[in-house]
Amino acid sequence: MTYLDFRSDFLSRPCARMAKTMVEAALSPAGFGLREDPWQQRLEARAAELLGQEDALLLPTCTMANLVATLAWTRPGDTVLGDATNHLAISEAGGYAAVAGVEYRGLSGAFGVSPIGDWQAASAPPADAQRAAVRLFVLETSHNRGGGNAIGGDHVDAVAEVARAAGAALHLDGSRLFNAAVALGETPAGIAGGASSVAVSLNKGLGAPSGAVLAGPRGFIEDALRIRQRLGGGMRPVSLIASAGLAALDDWPRLGADHETAARLREGCRGLPGLAPVDPPVPTNIVLLRLAPRFGGPEAFCRNLSRDGVLAIPFGADLVRFVTYRDITPSAVDRALQTLARLATTHERQHDE
Repeated sequence: MTYLDFRSDFLSRPCARMAKTMVEAALSPAGFGLREDPWQQRLEARAAELLGQEDALLLPTCTMANLVATLAWTRPGDTVLGDATNHLAISEAGGYAAVAGVEYRGLSGAFGVSPIGDWQAASAPPADAQRAAVRLFVLETSHNRGGGNAIGGDHVDAVAEVARAAGAALHLDGSRLFNAAVALGETPAGIAGGASSVAVSLNKGLGAPSGAVLAGPRGFIEDALRIRQRLGGGMRPVSLIASAGLAALDDWPRLGADHETAARLREGCRGLPGLAPVDPPVPTNIVLLRLAPRFGGPEAFCRNLSRDGVLAIPFGADLVRFVTYRDITPSAVDRALQTLARLATTHERQHDE
């Protein structure tokens, strides 16, 4: 059986141009030093330029990039402040606590956006030495558990201003930042330039096989280099990974096509019995479907889908997540919609009986 795999955009395969670049890199001399490789140097310079930051550093994953940033900006006992459903807070194995020794204070909000007043109230200076100081704010855009909602530069800048007033840094988890930029019609630097640091995945919609970049001030990146080594992230040789990432950074405007296929899926699910698409304010390439109880929960729903060749993931008590990327074509979406319609109709009929 050939599966239609909507589980994540990190399943995206390299395009022909990226593969050609990787072959060229494979035949090039490798660098010995931790930042000596010429492909890595070009990637880091390009990433810093695109993101409006002074410098950038290649890392294995965006999760490690977020952890490195947390370690660089905080000390054990400090508080990190951010949306309660951020990826850093709930999907990174508690690295902020286990490795950085900090606590995470979650703010309520909608689609990854918390009111500015809540940031201000939660980051007020501690009244006495019994309370930990907030040293780091974290924002995520696009927001994974917010249905892929794209959060723009105006909100990032407003939160950054609150962070500065509180004596804290603002780290932007921009794993899918380029999706946000395309959806909002903003430049990546327009979104990320006001943050103290920003992390971006190269292996999601951008299509590289692996890798991430962390960008920020030069002094911060110098600290990050040492922390990366301490965590075991000092990869060598890196020409294959770096060359793929460099090619990916030249291809980000095409992400709009993935947003169109996601919209096709989202709109196609409207009216299907028992399925309710979640509508973020600024959608990107993530589609969340809220399930009626009669489906038996997200796990059972995904198992039934997989039997018909469609793969998605459970995403909470009553949600299922689909993610579109280069290899998910409009015809693939239409085939998935046929499967979803059959499943929804079958369960509606059984429920009525």
